[in-house]
Amino acid sequence: METRLIPVIDASGLRSYKEVPGGTFFEAAQFVNGLLNNGERLDIELLDLTAREIDVLEKQTECNLIRQQIGEISIKKCAAIAANRSPRLYLKQLNGLSVKLWRLEREIKQACP
Repeated sequence: METRLIPVIDASGLRSYKEVPGGTFFEAAQFVNGLLNNGERLDIELLDLTAREIDVLEKQTECNLIRQQIGEISIKKCAAIAANRSPRLYLKQLNGLSVKLWRLEREIKQACP
């Protein structure tokens, strides 16, 4: 399987390269984008990508942030239940984030046949 070097910028601004599998730079960037931690981001300027591919990667990054928010709110919801408080507020937030995540993932699937 082919591998590609994908430029990544960490939280301190230092650039590094990750070697990941992928037939194209877009496939490799999409793979590595799903693995990045907080503060790390792709250095898109060094990749030769189309506007559609960049849009997909930005949506993928937004999906990752929403998943993190869902995790944080789920922890708060569990703490509320443990403290005998109503989790209604957290459930409403989780539903809103879930719908937003679902829509973004659907847009990504439509953009990548």
